[in-house]
Amino acid sequence: DIEFELNDNDEQCVDIIENCPSPPSPFNLGHIEQETIIQPPITFNDQESAITIRNIVPFDTIFFNEAKIYLFEIMKNNTTTSNETRRKQSNNNVFQRFINFCRSAMISNRTLEFNRQCEQLLNLTTFPCDLSDCIHIRILYTIYRRLTNSNEIFYATLGSHWEDIGFQTSNPETDFRSTGLFSIFLLLYFVDSMYLPLAKQIYQFSQDQQQQFPFCCIGINLANIIIKYFRRSLSRMNIEKLVDEKQTDHTAIDFTGKLFIALFLNFYLKWKNNA
Repeated sequence: DIEFELNDNDEQCVDIIENCPSPPSPFNLGHIEQETIIQPPITFNDQESAITIRNIVPFDTIFFNEAKIYLFEIMKNNTTTSNETRRKQSNNNVFQRFINFCRSAMISNRTLEFNRQCEQLLNLTTFPCDLSDCIHIRILYTIYRRLTNSNEIFYATLGSHWEDIGFQTSNPETDFRSTGLFSIFLLLYFVDSMYLPLAKQIYQFSQDQQQQFPFCCIGINLANIIIKYFRRSLSRMNIEKLVDEKQTDHTAIDFTGKLFIALFLNFYLKWKNNA
């Protein structure tokens, strides 16, 4: 068994992050001519229920930036509603509002923005993967096609093909219960960057008869490590300090994606060397 976690004083993890080159912007959507493919709508291949998903064709893929805009917009709409409720409840607590104002005044704008982006990412954990959402399905099929180089057209959201890329069952929705959309977001980041060859290399290694491991489930577990790490204030301070020392323009999203890839590479090398 291979176990590792991110510690506040773990120099090895910091070295991995520093030595891992930064992924470039995802592939340019504007330079790719979109094909118009007319196919029957995708349905749940389930005897108990058949839920039609509209406005999607089986061959659709999605780019990271497009998925990010959609997911954050949905999340923003839900968060706005929740904040309105909280604001009404807290209007009477003048002292607490004064404390929050003083706390904000003592923190730099850069730190506030970094923390805001971290919270935005962590909020993805509260939203489940939903196979009735066409964007969620497009993300999953993009991950599948990028890893397998498959052009096969599937007409069902459920199927054994999901197990081929390392989900536990024919329904990938259930594997995301612990991390929500956070892990699917990072898996898409991995395959929609210059690191796609690395993702394919790790995936192909996971298919070896002797070295088998579930690629996507490993990714979900690694994402869970990042979630726990980001929920600690001291950890965020260390990450922000590292970004400042490097004087990079990385956003929290870029840094998190880079950290996820570094962890996946670390796992892969440990598994391979211990085999």
